[in-house]
Amino acid sequence: MKIFRVGFCGAGGIVTSNHLPALEKRCDRFKVIGLFDVFKEKAAKLADNKYKTYPAYADMLADNEIDVVVIATRPLATHFPAAKSALEAGKHVVLEKPMASTTAECDELINLAKKKKVVLTVHHNRRLDLDFLGLKDIIRKGKIGEPRLIVNNVSAGGYGAGAIHDWGIHLVDQCLLLNKTPLLEISAMLCSPEKGLEDCGFAEAMLRFAKPPVVKFSMLPRPKEFLANGTSAVVRFYAAGMEGSFIQRVIEDPRDLMNATQNFDGGKPDYAVPDYLEIKRHAYYDYLYDSLAENKPLLVKPEEARNAIRVFELILESAQKNMTVKASNILKIN
Repeated sequence: MKIFRVGFCGAGGIVTSNHLPALEKRCDRFKVIGLFDVFKEKAAKLADNKYKTYPAYADMLADNEIDVVVIATRPLATHFPAAKSALEAGKHVVLEKPMASTTAECDELINLAKKKKVVLTVHHNRRLDLDFLGLKDIIRKGKIGEPRLIVNNVSAGGYGAGAIHDWGIHLVDQCLLLNKTPLLEISAMLCSPEKGLEDCGFAEAMLRFAKPPVVKFSMLPRPKEFLANGTSAVVRFYAAGMEGSFIQRVIEDPRDLMNATQNFDGGKPDYAVPDYLEIKRHAYYDYLYDSLAENKPLLVKPEEARNAIRVFELILESAQKNMTVKASNILKIN
């Protein structure tokens, strides 16, 4: 089995908690070589004498031992130059979300990856969340009939900076997966649209497509109200179809799957809870390996991540103009 050798650009929390542990568990497929961070002490601490550290990013890119560069840097403006340099060096690239600051930057990276014949993908790992997979399973099995409305909701939207780019990009990515017909228009609000997406607080948007369902993106401040049983009044997903409706709360543990689902129609269950044991949670880096080694489809095509950035731009435009805007410059995904 071929082993792909990995270098990290960035040594922050997402690398510590997610990327590095995931790759270390797959030592039969990936081998971590080294790390670079502008804060050298942070890279040295994470490397812990197990991995190389590099005095400059260019030194890591010049290392022939490295096949794949995982870019997990802040602020968002650093994504584009870091990815461009890695692609120009002939490395495969995994970009932490969001892909880049603008659609134009995304397009340049996509074209460069094609020119260099290397893999470019984005870490939209919440495509593999159990609650999202459960929602898709309900719809796929026709449990609510033809879906007419899906609400994609988290109570992560507050009044500070960062929430939109942190959680919001995941929600936009999921929304585009929930309706793959052409996007027609967007109507959005932002807490502070004049500040832009990096510092705008909470948000909500309605996405209307060529065919149902309408998909609503919602990131509102966490409510103080709780249900009688002590659980939050906020649900993760709500779906309404022609034959029923569906509520799902956050699922983090597979053992919670059966208990976290509520199905209702007029207050009374009208069908059985689906067999969630059919859902297979395939790890992000397993998909990446299959793409690198066997040329299988990526879990996240760069064009899909690019479209999510474009929707972000349209959300901002709609909020700033205080009106519905027509969707434009959205790539058709095969």
